[in-house]
Amino acid sequence: MTVASKNGPSISQLEQLFDSLSTAEITKFTRAIESDRNAPRLPLPHDQILKILRPRLASLKPERYPTPMRQFCTPFEDLLTSEPPSERGLRISRQSLVPIWNVVCESASAEFHKACKDLEAGAEANDKSRIFSSERRLWGEASRCIEEQIRISEQGVKQERALATRLGSRVHLPSMAIIARMLRVAEPVIDMRLRFPSAPIRSLSNSDLVWLREKFIEVSAEKPGYESQFMTAILMRLLRPSELFKVIRVLSSKSDDRSLGSTNLASAGDMVIDMLSEIVTEVERGVGSGKDEHQILQLARWYASEFVRITRELSIRKDGPWGERLLGTRRRVSQAIANTMFGASPERVTEALPQPPRGPAPRGGLAPPLFSQPFDAEKVLAAEHSAEAIAETASISHILAAQSSATKAVVEIKKKLNQVGRAGIDGMARLEPPDYANAQRHLMAIVRLLEIIDGPEDADLLRRRGMSALRGLTERAGR
Repeated sequence: MTVASKNGPSISQLEQLFDSLSTAEITKFTRAIESDRNAPRLPLPHDQILKILRPRLASLKPERYPTPMRQFCTPFEDLLTSEPPSERGLRISRQSLVPIWNVVCESASAEFHKACKDLEAGAEANDKSRIFSSERRLWGEASRCIEEQIRISEQGVKQERALATRLGSRVHLPSMAIIARMLRVAEPVIDMRLRFPSAPIRSLSNSDLVWLREKFIEVSAEKPGYESQFMTAILMRLLRPSELFKVIRVLSSKSDDRSLGSTNLASAGDMVIDMLSEIVTEVERGVGSGKDEHQILQLARWYASEFVRITRELSIRKDGPWGERLLGTRRRVSQAIANTMFGASPERVTEALPQPPRGPAPRGGLAPPLFSQPFDAEKVLAAEHSAEAIAETASISHILAAQSSATKAVVEIKKKLNQVGRAGIDGMARLEPPDYANAQRHLMAIVRLLEIIDGPEDADLLRRRGMSALRGLTERAGR
């Protein structure tokens, strides 16, 4: 049995204890553990206890104990990702946090360390006003420290290598630069988070847009050059990136992307399209890794929805900077969908059907009736899932610029289903009575697939013809 300490309770016993606690008790207990970890008074396995609590904390999201590092991260918390560090993108890898924090602690001013101590004292006393003032000093000093470290690293290869060595890897350098700029707008970002405490934000109301407009104007006046960081913070709190175009619309009298390209809002639109491009990359990866059709469909549906919402909010010109990039993402997603949903996927539908024998006909000239072949329920179910994904993707193919490949795939599948269905019905006269139920299963599977792909008309015609033939067989067998 794994134990929490040498003579203490087991992990399973601790889990049972924590599960029995109420939300208020969990919040109070977590605060006490984090407080003791910050200034140890008891010989407790703090990290192990917090690890056991983490799933419960993730669902409850209680107010956490304010440590210097936690408050340091608050302004850019919505940008954090568990993905490895990247040279590009808006997000900050969690793997970069400790190396960057360590460099800040090594290099920052005495005022930074005083702010950290004041924050710890405020947290210990649960003094909100002291925490409020000290964290703002911490943000300012940390931002200046990081900017100075970056400035030194830009003086030459040797200096850059020295900073990368202190961080443990140069992959953390981009995240370090993002953090420095986000800390410059820490206070308006915190105001925004307080205005919208529940993330993600599903939709922005008119009053929300008015508030964001006023706050953006304030940032532009007081922190010129950092408007895009404030917009980044808004973007990362939205459920749908396209909602940011509502903010862009209320901030500018210009209505098209060519005009907006020369304003301080240009980078905001670029960020939204960057995120749309990430969706396309996921579609392409899904194709490469063999994700099933429904996963790719979900991404394609999300892309199509965002594409429509973006073009509805603003006049996006084909020759404008955003228009060119949007069309580029659409070409990529169209190609990816053509290669999978409308390329390989139709075979997943038709391979579930009873297959006519290949090669020369057997002696006597007649092959066994098609519907006498064994019925594979699992294959048919998989075929239905593929057909549903293809049909739904075809319904949004005009947005994805994939109408041609969609039409070709649907026509191909419909033709094959009708061919097999008619051939199976034509061969029913040679079925033996024990095969009737099996034949009906084949018939109804083909009817169902045809209905999914092309609607009820042809499917109903095939169903009535097949059931009429089966009734005739049953009546003859009963005589």
